[in-house]
Amino acid sequence: MKKKQIIWLAVVLAVLAAVYGALFLSNKREAQKEQEEEASQVIQVTEIEDIRAFSYEAPEQEQLHFEKKEDVWVCTDDEKMELEQSYPDGIAESFGQLTASRKLEEIDALKDYGLEEPAYTVTLQPEDGEEVQLLIGNSTGEEYYLQVKGEEDVVYTISSTAVSTLDHSLADMEKAETEEETEETDQ
Repeated sequence: MKKKQIIWLAVVLAVLAAVYGALFLSNKREAQKEQEEEASQVIQVTEIEDIRAFSYEAPEQEQLHFEKKEDVWVCTDDEKMELEQSYPDGIAESFGQLTASRKLEEIDALKDYGLEEPAYTVTLQPEDGEEVQLLIGNSTGEEYYLQVKGEEDVVYTISSTAVSTLDHSLADMEKAETEEETEETDQ
């Protein structure tokens, strides 16, 4: 009698293991399919590998110009200032490989998106190629409206994360002196 129960339990356990395995594989395939669909829905706004210069205007800030000289970003408005390279690198990376969550092709008046008088204007100069100007308008909560100059019939929505890279003054970007550097200049 006990032998039959053990066999019966082993069969039930095998069936449950097979069902679990099938569900696990099905969920894994579904997750992979969702990832592939998300990747195919990425809207690439800019795809610039090598930016040699850029400038931008942000609210309540002066227009800032940056250029890469010998692999180091310098502010052409104050070339003597040493910059913390993470700031211009972040801007170049964010706007050089900019993606959008939506592409609006049937747009109304630009003023509805804040693009008639943009809050931010970013100008990118690729190593090889023509200048690209990005106009950033109103916030939509977690995103902003953006238009690429020359594409007047299209408005994109982009993440506020990219725009937040522009919210630093030149003083914020100045490289902080280390204790060693301070001692050297005092001598």
